[in-house]
Amino acid sequence: MTKLLRLAIWVIGLIAPVAAYATPVTWSFYETGITSCNSPAPFSCVLPRQPFVLATLVLPGPTSAGTAIWDGVSPPVYTGDNFTLTVPVVHGALTVSPAFTGYPVVGFCHESVSPSTICDFDISWSETAGDLIAVQINIDAVNDDIGGLAGRGAFGLTGGPIASDGTLGGCTFTQCIIAGFWQSDLTAVPEPMSAVLLITGLLATCLARSRLSG
Repeated sequence: MTKLLRLAIWVIGLIAPVAAYATPVTWSFYETGITSCNSPAPFSCVLPRQPFVLATLVLPGPTSAGTAIWDGVSPPVYTGDNFTLTVPVVHGALTVSPAFTGYPVVGFCHESVSPSTICDFDISWSETAGDLIAVQINIDAVNDDIGGLAGRGAFGLTGGPIASDGTLGGCTFTQCIIAGFWQSDLTAVPEPMSAVLLITGLLATCLARSRLSG
């Protein structure tokens, strides 16, 4: 019994700090529906095959906050934590992070031949103890838009407006409003807590046997 107690204390002490350390957290937005389609054509708005991840947001830990703003002319302004926002598109990906410093010439967005060239963005987020409290995403690119810097509203916790001159989130050459949810990879890795529960169960079993034998 004494050896088992020592083992339990050692394992809990080993895994508890691991769970407490700040490790990168990846949030994925799962698109589950298209609630509005701006085009009457029957094939302009078709929900992608499920499950479908529209975007990912990588944060440095379970508690994080920050903003990223760029008007397409001045240098981007980043506040708060590091992050990487990625939206896969037909011709690559729209990626925003502090590594993005803008373009060498003003107007490059409109002159670019790349459909995935970013024109401007306004992004913010707030995450507390593994819970995404708030997120607002506005990105304008040559072919695709997420959110709406032109007054359509930001893309948030449960979805929002998107538009594409190709195909984005099942919206083809039109504007849509989509619905869905953000889910982090924290919920997919419960091993530390599982280990604690297992050890707790073993201890309870040993205590019960000790009482019966006594």
